[in-house]
Formats: sequence, structure tokens, C-alpha cells
Amino acid sequence: DQVLPFVSDWQNYQIPILVAALAVVAVGRLRGLRFVVLAVVSVLVADAIGAHLIKNLVGRPRPCAVLEDIQLLAGCTNSGSFPSNHAVNASVLATLVTLYAGSLFVPAALVAMLIAYSRVYVGVHYPLDVLAGGLLGIVVALILARITTFMSRSLGIGEDMPPGGRRRIHTLKMGDR
Repeated sequence: DQVLPFVSDWQNYQIPILVAALAVVAVGRLRGLRFVVLAVVSVLVADAIGAHLIKNLVGRPRPCAVLEDIQLLAGCTNSGSFPSNHAVNASVLATLVTLYAGSLFVPAALVAMLIAYSRVYVGVHYPLDVLAGGLLGIVVALILARITTFMSRSLGIGEDMPPGGRRRIHTLKMGDR
């Protein structure tokens, strides 16, 4: 009851995400900057779709607003329950991290799943809310990553092509400059 409310509070991630973004840009330079911009845009787009489009269309009340015997461990807001935007945002970031640094798939997926589970545990979402949020985040991240790759190639601003190889837009190698 102490850990999952902490995990569920998005404010606890602001500084670590900022530090990680700065580190990615410092180490990855232009490729790192592209990743950070794509991540920010993807989170903004997915969050807007979830919060302003789907939540308004579905209008599902949160469990903490309609269930009597719920142990509420976080604040219950009046916004809709479906989908969970915490799950949306966490899955966007986990998907992009996986695309750019595949070796980080397991920790990225575990963090996203822990955040999603925490939203159910603290009493503010149903399991279907976090599942739908996770799927929405994955889909938006994949679509925007594909669009970014297409635009980069079309505009000729993709990564340098290795001799006899293909351009690798979706790889963030920490030693690359």
C-alpha cells in the first residue's frame, strides 16, 4: 500500500524522465535528440487521444466513483476511467525505448506494466482501462515512429547509411555521435 501509490503518481517520474532525456541527447547527440522529440510528440498525441477523444466518447466513471467497498489509495478525479492515460503514456515510452534500444525491452515493459497495474491497485481504473491504454500507447508509438522514419528518409535526413547496408533509424547506439 506504500509502493504502488508511489508508482502510480506520475509526478514521481518527472525528474528521472528529464535526466534520462538529457542523457540520451548528450550521449546520442542528433539521434538522441530525434528520439526525445519523437517521445515527447508521441506522448502528447497519445495522451490527447486518450484524454480528450476516447474518454469523452466512452464516458466510463472510475471505480472509485461508483464502487462502495473500494480501498482508494490515490485521489479520485472526475475524469473518465477508459482508457488509463498513465498506461497510455508508459506504453508509448516503453515502445519507443524498445524500438531504439531493444536490449531495454524487458525493463521498459516491466515499468510500463507496473505503472498500469498500480492504477488498478490504487482504485482509480479497471483492468480493461489499463489494457486499452497500453494498447493505445503501443499503436500510437509504432505509427509515429513509422511516420518519422518515412519522413526522415523522404527528406534525406536519415542516419548515414553504412556501406552496403540499410539506414537504421530505430537504433540508438550510445556510442554513436
